[in-house]
Amino acid sequence: MAGPLQSQPFLSHRPRPAGVLSVEDVAANVKSLRFKDKPCAAARPGQFCMVWVPGTDEIPMSLLTSEDGETVTITVKERGEGSRTLVRKARGDLIGVRGPYGNGFTYRDERTVLMIAGGTGAVPILSLLRILTTRDVNCSLVLGAKTARELLYASEIRLLSATTGGSFTITTDDGTAGTRGLATDETERVLRARSFDRIYACGPETMLRRVIDLAGQAGIPAEAGLERVFKCGSGICGSCCLGPHLVCKDGPVFDDITLRELPEFGKSRRDHSGTLVPIR
Repeated sequence: MAGPLQSQPFLSHRPRPAGVLSVEDVAANVKSLRFKDKPCAAARPGQFCMVWVPGTDEIPMSLLTSEDGETVTITVKERGEGSRTLVRKARGDLIGVRGPYGNGFTYRDERTVLMIAGGTGAVPILSLLRILTTRDVNCSLVLGAKTARELLYASEIRLLSATTGGSFTITTDDGTAGTRGLATDETERVLRARSFDRIYACGPETMLRRVIDLAGQAGIPAEAGLERVFKCGSGICGSCCLGPHLVCKDGPVFDDITLRELPEFGKSRRDHSGTLVPIR
């Protein structure tokens, strides 16, 4: 089977009310909120939704779907006013959701894949891994974070990767878990040892730029999920522009061929005012 992992569900731009079913601590200053919403539960790995926090803000969130086809989880890290309010939600509180939006990861009958996740990029990578483990795909994983306290879903990712026969490696910038160093350093070592049919990555854009370079050197097709400033989420406001593309609409997952043609990729981005600023 070629193309997207699942068909695009009916899309409405009107926020739908959703009650929070559960809230869990998953890492330092990071919580997961589970709620019921069928359109978002049918999202493809790599797609996102816009979450309305009543009285505060509306923010984009990656989606982690479940097997029941009805519930979905968002993973929230405290960053701005909207996320700070969202992580303080409790069971029974209401939020608004619209989407899912964007293009997710694709799968074209590959038998061996390498997946690299950095920081909150672990969320869409885990969503993809959950599907690929049901399709007899050998999945090797590199999971990176700044420190052990910020690793997301490491236990589940390790378990699922092991069930496929793939390798699993943790890297942390400070060496508090796994190998000390960057996820891209470990990626380079893995690619020297073996080849893969496809590479999937999600995380900081500087990491993604290096992964795409490594994939090109190894001659392996790759896809990367990007994070940009999303205000509307539906291709109207232009806040997320990347060259001629709108990340919310044309992405957030792009293939390696497209990304190599974009001088801004991994080097600069638009801030909330629309100003082009360097990526550090």
